[in-house]
Amino acid sequence: MKKIIFIIFLTISTQLIASEYSVSYVNSSRKDHLLVVKLDNRNYFNIYDLERVFDGKVSIEPNSQTITLTIFEKKCKFFFYTKWVKFGNQNYNLYADIRIADGNFYVPEHFIQLCSKKLFSELVIIEGNCIIVNLSSMENFLIKKIVIDPGHGGKDPGAVGRILKLKEKDIVLEISKEVKELLSKNLDVEVLLTRETDKFVSLGDRTDFANNHQADLFISIHCNAAYNRKANGTEVYYLSPAKTDEARAVEALENDAIRFEDPESIKRYTDLDFILYDMRQSEYLIESIELAEICQNSLVKELDTKDKGVKYANFYVLRGAFMPAVLVEVAFLSNKWEEQRLKSSWFQNQAAKAIYDSIKQFKEKYDKMN
Repeated sequence: MKKIIFIIFLTISTQLIASEYSVSYVNSSRKDHLLVVKLDNRNYFNIYDLERVFDGKVSIEPNSQTITLTIFEKKCKFFFYTKWVKFGNQNYNLYADIRIADGNFYVPEHFIQLCSKKLFSELVIIEGNCIIVNLSSMENFLIKKIVIDPGHGGKDPGAVGRILKLKEKDIVLEISKEVKELLSKNLDVEVLLTRETDKFVSLGDRTDFANNHQADLFISIHCNAAYNRKANGTEVYYLSPAKTDEARAVEALENDAIRFEDPESIKRYTDLDFILYDMRQSEYLIESIELAEICQNSLVKELDTKDKGVKYANFYVLRGAFMPAVLVEVAFLSNKWEEQRLKSSWFQNQAAKAIYDSIKQFKEKYDKMN
């Protein structure tokens, strides 16, 4: 474990953006770009940029020190600190080592030439600094599957109201079911809940569920709580280390759910796991921020709650979500007025409608881009 952390943090080089390729797609209006990063006077691509551009998938295997990039349903296996990529049964020379710098994995620029000339010659065309990609179907880029995550459940009640003793797990389940119903009725999407009943689901299993079902969006729904009984309002979070006391308090509140998990499950929430998950989730950072902003505005408008803004924190439940992901704090159970509102079916339905509207708006924008 220590060796792997050492590799990730101490193999840091100065990097500069050298140039970029423009990327276009056959039979699509979708556009993208591929940044070229200079490391020790050699040109590289961030492997997650390659994954995005080619609609691929990256898997990291620290024990064998390999990275596999699957694109066009074919596997390209890279080996840490070597010049080789394995494709099928053959190894190809990249003429520069695979690099790990600033917590990211980098592949030599020659790889894109290799894709165009040998590995995917009919699917990747390079004309100067323009890459033309021929994906068989743009359906892969549409938002078709959404996972809604009702927080807590079973032996984990979540926050408990001070006056009415409402349990967070019950309220968010009702809101989540309504969100699912609205999405299923009005949008051409498949909607899945991480739990449909009052049962306990570990934080890691929630994002595993989303990943295994290849979800396009992950929305975790919660109610807030604070020691300050006057605290009130709505806030939406995305994944990043918390930098304010308030964000750290909410982070601690939601992450406290791991105390209900068995010791073996808790092992997954290590610092190394967060490093690897954060590297992977960072690919979707811009989309997650945008979804959080849309959701925040929609909730405040529908619920007429205090706008506490979009924030970020290190939530365990968002760590493993390899897709745009946000965590919604609808209102404060610790505030007697908001607890009373959260009890109301009308308020729950309005919260669900706001979340539905934000997903609809986000989907319409990104589907048009593709």
